[in-house]
Amino acid sequence: MTTRKQIKSVAVKKVLKTTPVKVAAVKPFTSTQRDCIKQGEMLYSQLSLKVKHALGKLVLPVESKRHHYIASTPGAGKTWTVQNTADKYKVELFKIQGVATMNAVAIQLATAAYNSPTKKMIIWIDDCDSLFIERDSLSVMKGALDEDRNILAWNKNMSAQIAIYERSSSASDVRRGEAMRNFQSEDGVGLSIPTDNMRFIITSNRFLAAPNSNLNTVRKMDEAAIHDRVNYKEYNLDKNSSWGWIAYTLIKSTTLNVDIHQKHILLDWMYNNWERLPSTSMRSVKELIADMLNYKRNYPDHWQSRLSSTPIKPT
Repeated sequence: MTTRKQIKSVAVKKVLKTTPVKVAAVKPFTSTQRDCIKQGEMLYSQLSLKVKHALGKLVLPVESKRHHYIASTPGAGKTWTVQNTADKYKVELFKIQGVATMNAVAIQLATAAYNSPTKKMIIWIDDCDSLFIERDSLSVMKGALDEDRNILAWNKNMSAQIAIYERSSSASDVRRGEAMRNFQSEDGVGLSIPTDNMRFIITSNRFLAAPNSNLNTVRKMDEAAIHDRVNYKEYNLDKNSSWGWIAYTLIKSTTLNVDIHQKHILLDWMYNNWERLPSTSMRSVKELIADMLNYKRNYPDHWQSRLSSTPIKPT
């Protein structure tokens, strides 16, 4: 015999099954925001094409220069685009990221060249802006990027560092020491590493002086020399184009575990708080998404705690 309670339970289940869940309407983007997203789409296409060329996946009739330098203000998607394009085309990259000294770069390149002496390599130098500020580093990079010279010559005494690596209990350190010893200069000072088999992609927030600009300092002359040795492209973005790129990229993405409603909420919040965001990269977007997914009830409070108390970037 069916009880009244059972009948009520069945009725509730039917209602739940047939009644759609009410979801708050997605706030439409403003006309200004829609224009920004159009700018972002253009930037996305241009940058993707540039990176595809840099990775050797866009074959041109005449390839005048082997190396590439992509400069922009922060938030243009350089790192994101290189990594995702490399993943898409299954291109192997030797990454040098966040390195502050030419000493560290020389050691990494020596190890790479020693481990793969005949292999064609794509060397991706990312977020290493200090390498293009100091004169010594600029001079070294000029040689590495010169397709007639093809040598990275780091003229610092490395003997003590080599000895430390060779005595290490770590197999990787010992291998590093062997690599450095192999490329040690004839006089025993510094390293001389051939770059014939290397294709450099440099992504940086630092713009280089152009060869036809006012080269009134030695550093600017060095910058111009590097500019002249690479396929150079720069993107000087304002808030609209930078936010537009992030918006277009996020809306297009299918891998970030948020629906279109959540994307709209996040993008609108970023747009309205842009000047107080400490960072406007895709890394920051991922952090905000993590807050949204981990703290479903109070993620706005977590977002708010990430903001600077005063504006830190121009509008």
